[in-house]
Amino acid sequence: MRTLIPNAISKEDIGSILSRYPSNCRIEDRWTDETIKDLVEQIKKHAPILAGGKSYLRVETQGQGHPPHYDGCTQDFQPNHMSWCAYSAVMLLTDPESFKGGEFQFLEPEERHRGDLYGSLLIYSSGAHNDPQLHLSTPHRWGKRTMLLMFFEEDPNGTRPKTA
Repeated sequence: MRTLIPNAISKEDIGSILSRYPSNCRIEDRWTDETIKDLVEQIKKHAPILAGGKSYLRVETQGQGHPPHYDGCTQDFQPNHMSWCAYSAVMLLTDPESFKGGEFQFLEPEERHRGDLYGSLLIYSSGAHNDPQLHLSTPHRWGKRTMLLMFFEEDPNGTRPKTA
């Protein structure tokens, strides 16, 4: 499952996230922040997530990229440190003109995102049991690239929204 929600938040809300959350640290129990709460509600329309369970967000600024991986299992579908993670979401928080490189890519089937993630929410399945999406991010060469990363446990009482 992959879903892109264009323009999920305003530039003002992006600035608010950048000013409130420290970069490169795991942030739990922030589901009451109005901007984050709105994003979580948007995600719930597409995936049966359990915010506040084994869920967290991270505002990440780093340049090395990430090698191919699944969030909720190893590449051979075995448990990993985030085996509870069934759904993930990403959003670019910095203007894509302010850095070079830094693509977010799905591998099977291939799909690339960069500028279209600015203020937009990309939700995807990430657990071993629900068609996890193999993905990576490429290094960026100059500038600052900051992403909002969100990871969610599946709501066992939730129903999966119907896809068209």
